[in-house]
Amino acid sequence: MKRLVSAILPAFSIVLPALAGVDLRINSVNGVFAKGDSVKVTAVIPSGKEGTYNLKVQSYAQDISKEKLTLPAGESVVYSGVFDDAISVMLNLTPTSNPRSGSGIGFIVAPEDYRPGLDVPADLREYWDAELAKMRALAPKVFKSRAVGMKQEDALDIVCYKIEIPMPSGNPCRAYVAYPANARKGSLPMHVHFHAAGVKGAHVHAFAKDVVAKAKQGFLAVDVNAHGILDDQPKEYYSDLALGSLKDYERRDFSSVEDYYFHNMYLRDIRAIDYAATLRCWDGKRIIVVGGSQGGGQALAVAGIDTRVTHVLAVNPALTDMGGALQGRRPGWPASVHRKYAGTELGRSVLAYHDAALLISLFKGDLLIEASNIDAVQDPAAVSAAFNNAGSARSRSITFFPWAGHSGTDSAHAEVYKKMVKDVKARFVEGVL
Repeated sequence: MKRLVSAILPAFSIVLPALAGVDLRINSVNGVFAKGDSVKVTAVIPSGKEGTYNLKVQSYAQDISKEKLTLPAGESVVYSGVFDDAISVMLNLTPTSNPRSGSGIGFIVAPEDYRPGLDVPADLREYWDAELAKMRALAPKVFKSRAVGMKQEDALDIVCYKIEIPMPSGNPCRAYVAYPANARKGSLPMHVHFHAAGVKGAHVHAFAKDVVAKAKQGFLAVDVNAHGILDDQPKEYYSDLALGSLKDYERRDFSSVEDYYFHNMYLRDIRAIDYAATLRCWDGKRIIVVGGSQGGGQALAVAGIDTRVTHVLAVNPALTDMGGALQGRRPGWPASVHRKYAGTELGRSVLAYHDAALLISLFKGDLLIEASNIDAVQDPAAVSAAFNNAGSARSRSITFFPWAGHSGTDSAHAEVYKKMVKDVKARFVEGVL
């Protein structure tokens, strides 16, 4: 790798929206490079904000370099390099006067070269078929309850309710379900949404409004609670769980395949699909599974386990490349437990059956993955490893974005992000209809 820092140089050809603050630009529209390409990152400093800045460069959450730069107003190349091997790099530029504020950008070299750190078990399909058979041996007793917070005007056109289905072990499957009241038999594709990590906060709970919106779009909509806990409860309910029985759930140790926390989560997801598949409005053909972060990992995993799934949209999917540490890179979230176990005999025998980057190898439908170049939670290298292992998919596509982190991008790059990423995802989902 070659490296330089220099003063004012010509601007790059990429056209971006005008920004009020410091901006970082890169000589690739999506921050993807081939091996041997020249990578250049330019800082654009507005008049009045010239001064001293800290530049931190990291790869796989490890520091490559840290240095202090004196930058004038205008454009300065702050980083350049040529890489002969695949690598994922994130840069952060912060003013020394306020290190808590700054600008970030990331790039990835040869993402097509990444492969999961763990091998696909020869009996991966047979193992999960057996697990599904054990689950389905327990005849489902479905308990329905009314939707909470549904608008009265929506109740005239949309059927919406909650379900609870006991599982052979662990918490029950709990989910919201909605579909158009006038839906004809066999007319609707199924849209199944899985949630991001955590116990508290709106992003981890299912809501009537979300499935109603999808039902209005023309789906049989299912929104699954990852932990099988209750939705629509007071904040104290979730706070108690976060401090009690679900505290640090993602970092728990395990002693067997079935003891890994996400084992029952995957099964609950499929139990929800089992239920929705019994509804007369489902067309019996199309199922799209969607999620971000932990939910994205669930989407990839469920798509591999459940042969009925036809489409997958996974955004910064966690639970991928659990063996990444074996190849010297950051494993997929939750990285700490995967790093701890990946090199052990127990870890390999457990993680390989749950790694979404391995399970997606069984999928034969249409796949779209979003990777964010400055995602410090789920490194784009781990996401790339999952994408590259999906060679059996009918079609597959992946998007990268230089200014996106785990939860999206900033307002300054929102317009470009919409065109390059959000609109692509929207067209993919609409294509299922």
